[in-house]
Amino acid sequence: MSLHQTQYFSEKFSDTVLLTNSAGEHVFLSPEEFTVFQENLEKLSDKTKFLLKSRFFLYEEDNEKEVKSIYDIKYRTKHSYLENESLLLMVVPTISCNCSCVYCQVNSRKNNAEENDMSLKTVLAFCDFVFALPHKNIKIEFQGGEPSLRFDMIEFIVRRVRHLNRKYHKNIEYVICTNLLNLTSHELKILRKFKIAISTSLDGAKSAHERNRPSTHVASTYDSLIKNVELARKNKIYPSALVTITALNLPRMAEIIDTYIENHFESIFIRPLNNYGCAFKNQSVYYKLEDYISAYKNAILYLIDRNLNDGINLREEMFSIILRKIFSPFNDGFVDMQNPCALGQMCMIVKQNGDVYPSDESRMISEMGNEHWKMGNVNDRNCLATMHVKRAEILEKGRLENYEECKNCVYSPFCYADPIKKWYIQNIAGEEYESYCGIRKELFQFVFEQIKSTDERKLSLFRRWANA
Repeated sequence: MSLHQTQYFSEKFSDTVLLTNSAGEHVFLSPEEFTVFQENLEKLSDKTKFLLKSRFFLYEEDNEKEVKSIYDIKYRTKHSYLENESLLLMVVPTISCNCSCVYCQVNSRKNNAEENDMSLKTVLAFCDFVFALPHKNIKIEFQGGEPSLRFDMIEFIVRRVRHLNRKYHKNIEYVICTNLLNLTSHELKILRKFKIAISTSLDGAKSAHERNRPSTHVASTYDSLIKNVELARKNKIYPSALVTITALNLPRMAEIIDTYIENHFESIFIRPLNNYGCAFKNQSVYYKLEDYISAYKNAILYLIDRNLNDGINLREEMFSIILRKIFSPFNDGFVDMQNPCALGQMCMIVKQNGDVYPSDESRMISEMGNEHWKMGNVNDRNCLATMHVKRAEILEKGRLENYEECKNCVYSPFCYADPIKKWYIQNIAGEEYESYCGIRKELFQFVFEQIKSTDERKLSLFRRWANA
């Protein structure tokens, strides 16, 4: 009975070869085994044949129909988000802000002028827009500026949406992205009552955080943040946090992780700078990509060591998302990392003036004076139609298999398409900023290297992170 291969991708590491396929499976072979796999399948050892069959790299001729059917199911399961009824709907109540972050991408205003805020007309149109969308499960995320400066508007939107939802019965969740410089008793009451989650930023120890995120409104942005994180926790609200890496805190990765541990966070999202929006002008905070990759890898190794040897419980979100893509048969659910691109379908943002964009990055491009990715405006009765046209463009241009540099990449079954970034590099930033691939290939390679060299303790940790 003859053996046949399914389509696969491969890449040689130092002492092994990684194979992947479109069903989301992977396997490591020795260089000798890979040579046999390429040249004479029948000479493979029984153990290797069994492994390759179980991961859908090989099939016997008589089982072709059954294997291809299972393969197809696995592929469709990984891409089930294309029929997903879930949406991350970001909304900007105000672009006023009480912080002066060195990497701010938005044209945030330091005054509280009325033109910074969403008008009542647009607020009402936004609430109607929520229920005009076909999605059944919607997470509304309040962004800014600093959205808490118009907490009255946030409360109004939540109450209005809740009232309208008596008719539509959608599953609505809420999150506010806030610097937590202020948190009043009334705000705590509303956050608890409507189960509004908190996402915040902690950029390291006090000195690093305050260099990255200064403010003239409080004596210490770090002290105010930590105080309000503790206040929220006492009220059974548990903020999540991310760190933005600049040239100022890049050399302090271990200290950043220690700060998260000391403040009892269970996750950290280590985020590189995006050269979008107003941050494009502040080149002093940037660094070479290879410096970020090196620092990120060292940070993950340090974090793994602290988890395994010091009994702490802290995971890094990007590393965990990639683990989920590799280990799970299901879609990972992270809207920014899908192929085909899910932006404009599973994710969109509404600016304070009602303009709709498929992602936060496309909003930042609008801050640079280019409206190519604008999908419509919630005040326009034709908004859903114009959104559909722009979504079709994103989908057409948002497939890795259409990108020459991605077609045969071993990481493509786990990677994602980003037509907005590709367009941005080609039309605004230029190749001198970074390649389309950027840090992605390095990150995937690093994660697979960690999987390959893992022992039982580390593998158990990785599976816990992947399932978190």
